Amino acid sequence: MATWCKTMSIQIEDLSKDYVMGELTVPALQEITISIEEGDFIVILGPSGSGKTTFLNLIGALDRPSKGKIHFNGLELASLSEKKLTQYRRGNVGFIFQFYNLVASLTAFENVELAAKLTNSSDEASKITKELLDVVGLGDKSNKFPAQLSGGEQQRVAIARALAKKPKILLADEPTGNIDSETTGKILKLLKQINKDHHVTMILITHNVGISYLADKVIYLRDGKIFGTSVYDPAKEEEFWETLTAAPAIEKV
Repeated sequence: MATWCKTMSIQIEDLSKDYVMGELTVPALQEITISIEEGDFIVILGPSGSGKTTFLNLIGALDRPSKGKIHFNGLELASLSEKKLTQYRRGNVGFIFQFYNLVASLTAFENVELAAKLTNSSDEASKITKELLDVVGLGDKSNKFPAQLSGGEQQRVAIARALAKKPKILLADEPTGNIDSETTGKILKLLKQINKDHHVTMILITHNVGISYLADKVIYLRDGKIFGTSVYDPAKEEEFWETLTAAPAIEKV
């Protein structure tokens, strides 16, 4: 499968998000400023309540910031209409969720094809679907329903579905949070391979420190603020794979 991404960048400036609950205002994100380039593998690391999911939702245009800006290839997302935001999501963003969110009444093939048809003709969507199920190693299970698949297999269908639109950005919300260590390794290797082969920008949120060792760049969030960053260290990645193989527990923050 050929690389499909064109040059892109995301510039985030002073991004903040507040949630108003009656008379109470809760700051979820506070003045986040970062740059993300095409092909980056970014991990957002932090404990529950640190603002990770809020950050992902803002980049995916599922929510609007209270203040600050997100520039995507020159577009300022907060200034776009709902129609334009839908076009942005449809044409540029793939989502991978912790709980898979597959349609139970559709087969693996149909779940992926449904997404592929958003941006392709029926014939092309079928071709893309078959190709992607082969990529994630489920070509022989395309006619299975979600209930007939393991958790890891369901997540691989979800990854294929996220890729079906040929997105420039993949947003992954705790994609290994519901699966065992062995399957976690398979899913993470698949995501790394997709990032490398297709130059898809990957933004993954997690509270597992070990998973952060796979990233080109790690952004540490706490109480809605960035409190540190780090860059890729091959020795740390090797340590992660050894730990994953040796024991199921991964250090959490």
